[in-house]
Amino acid sequence: MLTVALQQGINGIVLGSLYVLVALGLTLIYGVLVQINFAHADIVTIGAFAAYFFTFAFGGNYLTSIAVALMVGAALGWLINAAIFQPLRERGSELLPLIATIGVSVLLQNVMLLWFGPIPYAFDSPYSNEVVRFAGTFITWQNLIIITVSTLTIALLYAFMKFTFLGKALRAVAQDRETAGLMGINPNQLIMLTFVIASALAGMGGAMLGPILVLTPFAGTTVIVKAFAIVIIGGFGNVEGTIIAGILVGLIESYTTQFLNPGLIDIVVFTLLLLMLAVRPTGLIAEKREENV
Repeated sequence: MLTVALQQGINGIVLGSLYVLVALGLTLIYGVLVQINFAHADIVTIGAFAAYFFTFAFGGNYLTSIAVALMVGAALGWLINAAIFQPLRERGSELLPLIATIGVSVLLQNVMLLWFGPIPYAFDSPYSNEVVRFAGTFITWQNLIIITVSTLTIALLYAFMKFTFLGKALRAVAQDRETAGLMGINPNQLIMLTFVIASALAGMGGAMLGPILVLTPFAGTTVIVKAFAIVIIGGFGNVEGTIIAGILVGLIESYTTQFLNPGLIDIVVFTLLLLMLAVRPTGLIAEKREENV
């Protein structure tokens, strides 16, 4: 029983690491703009397709494809913000950018459907069948890559936000955009940076989710619902809360699969979400504007 519990713990950490990567992008955008990006799921999907085609169509290395997906996601985030969201924000309405994210999501889904078709793609990572065994448990190299890349990414993001000038400037914009502008900070550039970082995380997450998901133009939507739940459970706009909630949800899903029934996964996760909203609506870590992102 102890071995089974340990094995499911490993599986839960792997799953939680993926959820955290996707949810962090949502958290960053909300923390800075107090806005939800419904197109985030489609950037995850595009990242997965970018990694797939780089690996199989161009004969690239899977590890390199993660970096390619990151760059594709970052470029897409820059393009979407520059072409759509920034002009709408300049009109002074908070509702227009929110509606636009839904439109962008539908547009991206239909473009992918046109280009890639509805038939699922089999994204088989070369590391999925290589297994490391220890203490009666096992973990694939693919899962080790997921844990390692996710941990390094989270650590680098935390260091960037806490210790660099741009990170501190971004936190200042999140706290008070107008005051930050009076202090010589360009809010539009920091908002652009937020979209680029968030989309890069989504693209990277897609590259690592690709071998796990059934790869279709709608693959990201299966993950983004959990990511939204994680952001709410962790505390909207709070990076630390998102990380804790992501790992917690991954562990809950893993142990539910083993000890209860795989069909109960969504019920358990969203029951936790409803309980959190009822008992502690602020999330695991209460939102404080000065501490966001």
